[in-house]
Amino acid sequence: MKKITVALAVAVLLSGCANKDIGDVVNDGVNGAINGVFGAVGVGGNGTVVKNDGGFSVEQEKIYVTDGTRTSKDYGSILVTKTKKNPKGRTEVFIESCVHPRIGSLECEGTMWELTPEGWLVEDSIWLHDDRSATVAAGKYYFKMKSNETSTEYFATGEVTLVPFVTNYIALTVE
Repeated sequence: MKKITVALAVAVLLSGCANKDIGDVVNDGVNGAINGVFGAVGVGGNGTVVKNDGGFSVEQEKIYVTDGTRTSKDYGSILVTKTKKNPKGRTEVFIESCVHPRIGSLECEGTMWELTPEGWLVEDSIWLHDDRSATVAAGKYYFKMKSNETSTEYFATGEVTLVPFVTNYIALTVE
């Protein structure tokens, strides 16, 4: 094992690798060592156990649910679980549930923005909090929701299409 480690270190020093190449060499070395111990089938069944494409640091994104910008990626999930005829013939949104997979049911709050046909957020936002419902126009919306009363903030962001003239029940899964 020491010979492999020394050979790997010498190969890296002599080859003048770029950062991406060094990351690949380290990942391949770690994968080879793990495969040698546990066999060639590693986690996931394809032999790949470790992969760090973003370098050697954890990337973080600060999310403000009142800020009218999209996040770099969608977090959690936001789904229309069912629709029910609205007695007043209006289009409504109702936050039916908010859960974290390892915590359970949570209270969530946040903002939703109507989207233009080009995908831009309309300036006026709709705040969803205690009453968990709002009367809105049908169409596509971008949601930014966060957990309430938890020691760590958990988020769900993404687009949802609301059906007209019914109550759209939304289920949130935060991460």
